Amino acid sequence: MFYRILQFYHGLFPRISSEDIRLVQSFLSAAPISLFEEQSPADQRHALDVAIDLLQNQTHLPSSQKSILIQAALLHDCGKTCYPLKIWQRIYIVLCAKLPYTLQKSLKALTNYQALSLPLTLAQEHPEWGAKLASQAGLNEEVVELIRYHHTPRSEAGKLLHAADNRH
Repeated sequence: MFYRILQFYHGLFPRISSEDIRLVQSFLSAAPISLFEEQSPADQRHALDVAIDLLQNQTHLPSSQKSILIQAALLHDCGKTCYPLKIWQRIYIVLCAKLPYTLQKSLKALTNYQALSLPLTLAQEHPEWGAKLASQAGLNEEVVELIRYHHTPRSEAGKLLHAADNRH
């Protein structure tokens, strides 16, 4: 419970330091940096926390694999930029995630009530949207695939990203 309160606080008041910006610049080139910058400050902070977690906990990885993983961490939620959400919609997504899948599906089908259905669509579709944005920005196919499957990992690197994402 305390974790969710802290997460809510950081979502309302995210802080990005100059050191954080240097980290982003050390792993991303110009077009991908633009994708990072288009994310909300809360999503930027989350992405940085995931990337820092991976840097601290995956020291055994070769530098090339680590670079791919950190690039994916910094951009794994960039698909959320397609439909920015209000804070109450973000809370709604977290609460709905605890509901039975059939009820989630019913809420998502409420197309006449987009305030309720759109957040759930975003939660489900943002990995695919993010993968398309990352591909258009010229990112490596491995990075694109890590973004696409960050909720349903298909590789060892994907499992590492998924676990770090869930910790933050």
